[in-house]
Order: sequence, then C-alpha cells, then structure tokens
Amino acid sequence: MKLTVIVTVYNEEKTILEAIKQAKALALDKQIIVVDNCSTDGTKEILKKLDDPSLEIIFQPQNYGYGQSVKTGVSLAGGEFVFVHNTDLEYDIECVYKMLDIAEKENLDAVFGSRLYEKKHIFSIIKARPYYLGTLITTFLINLLYRREFTDIIGARFYRASVFKKIEVDSTKIGFDFEVVSRFCKAGLKIKEVPVSYTPRTSRQGKKVKAMDIIPAVMTILKVKFLDKKRGVV
Repeated sequence: MKLTVIVTVYNEEKTILEAIKQAKALALDKQIIVVDNCSTDGTKEILKKLDDPSLEIIFQPQNYGYGQSVKTGVSLAGGEFVFVHNTDLEYDIECVYKMLDIAEKENLDAVFGSRLYEKKHIFSIIKARPYYLGTLITTFLINLLYRREFTDIIGARFYRASVFKKIEVDSTKIGFDFEVVSRFCKAGLKIKEVPVSYTPRTSRQGKKVKAMDIIPAVMTILKVKFLDKKRGVV
C-alpha cells in the first residue's frame, strides 16, 4: 500500500464528512484512518453512523491532544507513507501528489507543505496575517539550530511511515509538530518542502491555534536541542 491518510478530528461536525470525502477521492492505493479525539459537538455521532468498510475509525476515550491522534494513526499505518489530513480543510489535499512524487524520486523521510514557499515579502505577510509571526519565529529557530533552509515548519505534513514509527515523540498537544520536526532534524533525516495551497480559517470559523501557542512551541524546540539526550530516531 502506497499511502495512509490520517484524518485527525476534534469537534468538526461541519467539516468531517467533507474531509473524509476528500481523502477517499485521492487516486492512490490508500488506507484511511480517522482518529476522533473525543469530540463533544456531534462529530462522534456522525462518525458512528458511517457504514463504510474503506474507513478505519478510532474513538479516543478522552481528549489526549492532536499529537496523540497522529501517533495513534501512525501506529496503525500500513502505507509506505503517511499524510496527516486535518479536518479544518485549510490545506488542499491535492498536495499529496506532489509530496509523494518528490519523496519517491529523492528518497525523502518527510515532505513539508509550505504556505510561504513562494512568498518573499515577509513584512507584508505579517501585516496581512499577524498569526504567521509564530510560524516565522519557529521556522527561523529550527533553521538556526539545525542549519536548514525551511520556509514553513508547521504546514502540511507527509512522512515515510517506517521512519516516523522509530521516532520517540513525547508531546501530544501544542508542542507535537515542533517536537517531530526537531527530532527529524536532530537525526539528520532527509526533508524537503513543496508549496501548498492554503485557505486559513478565522477564529469565528473555529480556528483553534492561538497566539500564545508560540510559547510551548519554542520551549519544545529548545528542549529537544539542548536538554534531551535522544538523538531523534530509536
């Protein structure tokens, strides 16, 4: 099997069916794993009514955090690669084709989908979308610590499953993505970026990322680099 799509969901009753529809529409040999992080808004009930043998649906008994949803999905992944499909629908799932193509051609361990890959005017970006400041700060920090040249470390995510399964990741909530990229970089793994189409939600529409999330993000990056003795891959 070429690909496992992990659909992570928490309180997304308005978008969960569309997210699953998009995953099913991918013209690839694939496995689709839906991980519900103990939703309370009706999402869980929608999923329970689905009678679809092409889906593997996991209901977590409590809200363990987004990172645990990804880790649960990865542990069950049968595909060569894993794509994390968030049900906020901010990223165009069609980026999977580009990610798979470059991962296979260049034998990569991960591919990041960058929202800023082709953006050059950083200050105008921050002025238009202030919440990008956290992305720029954490991306700069990763580049500085590991001599990388990323443009966006928290965009869409595509991993080689066998590699991800060897990574020890402690975070389950806000720091999760930042710990993953830190451990991949610390282990010297092969990562490249591709540009992705991105349509951000507003807080009114249910955007869950907050400005204060930058604090645990930076703390996680620094912890992995300076305080954690793990190299990144078991």
